[in-house]
Amino acid sequence: MGRIVAIAGGDLKSNLLINRYIVDMDKSNNHNLLFIGTASNDAEGYIDSIKLTFEKMNCQVRALRLATMEYTQTEIDELLAWADIIYVGGGNTFYMMEIWRKYGLDKKLKEIYIKDTAVLTGISAGAMCWFNCGHSDSEVFWVNDVIGYGWVDNLLNIHSYAYCPHYEERVESFDRRLADKSLLGLAMESDTAFVEENGEIKYVKCNEDAKVFVVKNIDGNVTKEQLEVEILVSI
Repeated sequence: MGRIVAIAGGDLKSNLLINRYIVDMDKSNNHNLLFIGTASNDAEGYIDSIKLTFEKMNCQVRALRLATMEYTQTEIDELLAWADIIYVGGGNTFYMMEIWRKYGLDKKLKEIYIKDTAVLTGISAGAMCWFNCGHSDSEVFWVNDVIGYGWVDNLLNIHSYAYCPHYEERVESFDRRLADKSLLGLAMESDTAFVEENGEIKYVKCNEDAKVFVVKNIDGNVTKEQLEVEILVSI
């Protein structure tokens, strides 16, 4: 089994304790972090912020710029092999998956999970990608003055949930979409993270008010179970 930390939302400042948790999961002396910013079209400001944040945590940071640069398969494989931590940024999930499939990165990341050669992590779109499908604001529409969001299928499917990040902003929309699907939903508010390590799954948060739910569709009726979430504290 591999290692995954899927962060539902927030920013680099609000998620500082989760980011430290991620780095601590890597037991190497010097942490090599590879940032994949495809979903944000390789926004340089985003890349700079990741570098600034994680270099303070004894990480060497590089970026894989699939949206704006061309790579050979050998170059991609060398970067992936170099990485102890692979961090996937937020943004447009639809676009991200399209580019990943072009380079076969979706299959490469699943192989890394199976072999457990790096901690796999990310936020928002970068959290959703590890699941079966998800609720994404990469596509937004209105029906009778009610906002709706797109639905992204064919993700990496490492875990079979329909995933919703930023659930505090999308309660009605996600619940309404799930009522039409025979899927088990994982709905996570910002500043929480799904964690898999050593075959065990748990949830952590750095905001004591943030919540995580399993959302079920039973004969068209949506029910929710609030999960236990460990709060991270600074030491």
